[in-house]
Order: sequence, then C-alpha cells, then structure tokens
Amino acid sequence: MTAQANTKCTAKYKLLTVLISASLTFASMQPALAAIEIDETDFGPSYETMAVDTVVGKPLQLIAAVAGTAAYIVSLPFSLIGGNADQAQQKLFVEPWNAMSRCLGCTVAEDNYYKSQIVDSNVVRIVVDQPSEIIINTNDYVVVRP
Repeated sequence: MTAQANTKCTAKYKLLTVLISASLTFASMQPALAAIEIDETDFGPSYETMAVDTVVGKPLQLIAAVAGTAAYIVSLPFSLIGGNADQAQQKLFVEPWNAMSRCLGCTVAEDNYYKSQIVDSNVVRIVVDQPSEIIINTNDYVVVRP
C-alpha cells in the first residue's frame, strides 16, 4: 500500500468515527429535548384556549357526539350481529359525550389533573405500602391496587 492510499483510508475512518460520534450524541440528546417543563403559574387553560374552545371546540364536539350517536343507532343491528355492540357504544356514543364534559379550554391532561383533585366523600383511601393502596367506595365496591 502506498502512503497516499493509507492516508485516504485513515481519513475515511476518521470521518466515519466523527459521523458515528455525532449521531450518537444527537440520539442521546433526544429525550432531553423532548422533556417539557411545566410552569405552575401558567398551568391550566388560558383566555385564548377558553375562547377558541367556546367558539370552535365545543360546537365541533357537540356535532361529533350527535353524529356518533346517529352512527351508533344505525350500526346497532350490525354490531349486535357481530357481537361488538359494547365496543360500538363506547367508541361512538360514550367517548364523544364524555369529551363534552372536559373543562373549557383544558387539554386532556389538565382535565384529568383537575378531576383527580376533586374530593369524593364516598371514597376512603388507605395507603398500605407505597405505591399500593386500597380504595373503598362506600357506595359500591372495594378495589385493591397492588
């Protein structure tokens, strides 16, 4: 091998090493770039999101819920034959109407957070061993979460 050919191979290996190192560096940075820091002072819906949800979001959700109800009624004979009437009811009827109960301007995560903060006087929580807990709903049933 000549010195010139040896230099070309070394240059190729150096370039390949730099590219692989850069790729690994960028790949390891992706989770850090995906993290979102929540500013608790700005948590929750803003004026803009509430206004847009009032004018656009809720009317569209109402249309979707009514259309889903109509689709459920039309599909009911077929879903009964197919044995999936419960799934059709959940997707076409229950979920669209449940979406209407989301707080105004809230994302799904914000709505879940606000609903989790509501105190239910019928529920007794007993923390057994973190993170296990026993939830007793005094109206209905007992749930044990391991």
